[in-house]
Amino acid sequence: MASSTIEAGSSGTRALQRVVRHFARRAGRAFASAATSDTAVHEARKDLKRCRTALRLLRPALGEPKFRRENAMLRGAAHSLNAARDAKVLTQTLQSLRRSPALRRDAAMAELLRVLQAEEASVRQRLRAQPSRLLHTRRVLDRLCSRMDRWRVGPRGWSMLGPALQRIYRSGRRGLPAVQPLPSDRALHEWRKQVKYLRYALDILTPMHTRKLGELARQAKELTDCLGEAHDLAMLERRARGFAKHTGVDIQPLIMRIERRRGRLSRDAFALGEPLYRAKPREWQRPLARHWRRWRHVAS
Repeated sequence: MASSTIEAGSSGTRALQRVVRHFARRAGRAFASAATSDTAVHEARKDLKRCRTALRLLRPALGEPKFRRENAMLRGAAHSLNAARDAKVLTQTLQSLRRSPALRRDAAMAELLRVLQAEEASVRQRLRAQPSRLLHTRRVLDRLCSRMDRWRVGPRGWSMLGPALQRIYRSGRRGLPAVQPLPSDRALHEWRKQVKYLRYALDILTPMHTRKLGELARQAKELTDCLGEAHDLAMLERRARGFAKHTGVDIQPLIMRIERRRGRLSRDAFALGEPLYRAKPREWQRPLARHWRRWRHVAS
């Protein structure tokens, strides 16, 4: 039985194995055809991130060497789609900013948009022109699913899941001081990756149906959305500066708009992250442990 979340009728480790397999297989379908759509690329990247999150929850049961090997493989699979995602996001982000009348009338912004759209089309064409590369990635994911049958994770529950979840939370909490008062693009991006692992881990636990879990998941989603927009703006700023250096055009109105927006997003991110990561890791996971035991007891 494939599942994107845990189930009450099986141990935590067995359920997580099914979650890893579910997302690995679903992501693999995006690599089955050279005519991979933008939507398929986007969904495959999310599935691979969720797959890596479930793997992190299995980390104590798998052991460090095996976790690192499988995680590196999944990271490599996702990397093959990054260029397509980034090219699409650059175009969408600039189009969003050009809703401002001043930027919409700016000839330099119109030319930058044409350049980005051409780059997006070129990246998409290169991706579709490499069916063997896509097929190789799918085979890598298929082999991962086959190896799962040999994973000796045992029928374990919160004794394994709790420390793994606590570790994910701790990694995000450590990123919080780095984003204030003047965060770098790198600091925000690294923090975003850790918060996204927490968000997807909480999603995997949604069958527990607790108010506490729902609130945490909502906070994590709001934070990742905020950090995601800040990252997209940072990418556009770097690309726009490169465009200006090459062409000599004035892009200062765009840069000013990006910096103002990123400043607001940075402040919003800290305001969202501070309550989410206020508790110490061990204290944070205690109520979730109680919910787990209560949920399992009712299910039995």
